[in-house]
Amino acid sequence: MIILILIISFYLEGILSNIGNILPLFTLISLIIIYPYLYNLKKDYYKICFIIGLLYDVAYTDTLFLNAFIFLIIGFFIIKINIIMTNNIFNVALISLIVVILYRILVFIILIFINYIDIDINSFFVSIINSLFINILYGMLLYKITDLISKKKGIYKMD
Repeated sequence: MIILILIISFYLEGILSNIGNILPLFTLISLIIIYPYLYNLKKDYYKICFIIGLLYDVAYTDTLFLNAFIFLIIGFFIIKINIIMTNNIFNVALISLIVVILYRILVFIILIFINYIDIDINSFFVSIINSLFINILYGMLLYKITDLISKKKGIYKMD
């Protein structure tokens, strides 16, 4: 189920990114959803974060290893946040909000620091706002679907 979630999110992100001004981060959101199934396998979770980030770099950006390391950092924060919060739909929405904002801030800071882009702060905030709704909605929907499947199939996850 974990691999399927990652593959669907990865491809769906590619499809939706070609439509208008939508800035999906479904691959990151999928990392939030899969963590409760891998909470005893943190090393494997970190490997998945890095590999998915690397694939994200190859498929969607021209910045090799940038997203691999950012996804790894975000994975660390997802683990830390999940220690504090229980696993439910409202917390998934909150974690999605935090992860999207954190990702955008990290990318913005790094790309400005290496002088890769020249973007004003207003455009930065617009990019965050444009992507929040669709990503939070996707996280909540994916949580509900995976929760139903895991209950039906008897797949254990952290609560």
